[in-house]
Amino acid sequence: MERVTGYTSSAKFKCLEDIQGESVELGLIYCGWEYCDPGHRFGPNKRHTHVLHVVKSGKGRLEINNKTYELGAGDAFMIQADVEAWYEADEEDPWCYMWVGFNGVKAKECMENAGFTLQQPVRSVECIPKLTKCVDGILEEYQLSYECDLMRKGYLMMFFAALIADYKKKIPGNSHLYPGSVYVKYAVDYISEHFSEKIKINDLANYIGVSRSYLTSSFRKSMGCSPQEFLVNLRMEKAQSMLRKSDVPISAVAGAVGYTDQLAFSKMFKKYYKVSPKDYRKMEDELQFCSEKGEFESRIGL
Repeated sequence: MERVTGYTSSAKFKCLEDIQGESVELGLIYCGWEYCDPGHRFGPNKRHTHVLHVVKSGKGRLEINNKTYELGAGDAFMIQADVEAWYEADEEDPWCYMWVGFNGVKAKECMENAGFTLQQPVRSVECIPKLTKCVDGILEEYQLSYECDLMRKGYLMMFFAALIADYKKKIPGNSHLYPGSVYVKYAVDYISEHFSEKIKINDLANYIGVSRSYLTSSFRKSMGCSPQEFLVNLRMEKAQSMLRKSDVPISAVAGAVGYTDQLAFSKMFKKYYKVSPKDYRKMEDELQFCSEKGEFESRIGL
């Protein structure tokens, strides 16, 4: 099928439309921006696509779902597919807005994560510079080429990523896309690969993308201990294994499991096993002292 794209540009209006062949998950259909004339009105009508408008300056009003919204700079409104709506620019201070029309099986998921639902089609946004950069980027990649297709998709993803990040700052508490067990799995994998390095739980939580309190509560629910306890337990089991299977110096064992201070390592080892690392090596029945694989080692990869 021949792909057709319409591109229009003037001092007050720029639009890219009739885009075909985009992603089935989240596909760009059209986008643009316009400095509207006083009283300029669109609708009422229904679209076959979802469209999001972001007001950059000026004022206007929207009527959707039998409600009227007075909007200004910093407001955004979502009109979902097959929903009737109309909107018009203010007579004295007409708005300038940008818009993105899209479809796809993940469209509703993106809208909801960005704070837009049928019941809540309007909200304020604080990331207009980022959104403007994405829309301008899309409009610059108007040619019918494979690389331009990829660039448009990338800008569309960044557009929604900015909206979602903006929304997460506004809602109380934390909004999490995945169940807690998914974040715990990431944390366990990270700890298992970096236990020999300096690990701060705050940094680990930031790396995963959740708060420390949420990670800790999810970790306790899934693993029965906190991330810090899991890290210490894993280090002790790794140290125990090294002491049992090798004759490397205790200082080297300490360093291999993340301790720069041998004394601190020895104190923690004795607290955990009730015997010092040095005495542990001397025990004749050391193979019976523990299982071949520690409890926490065995849980890595679950």
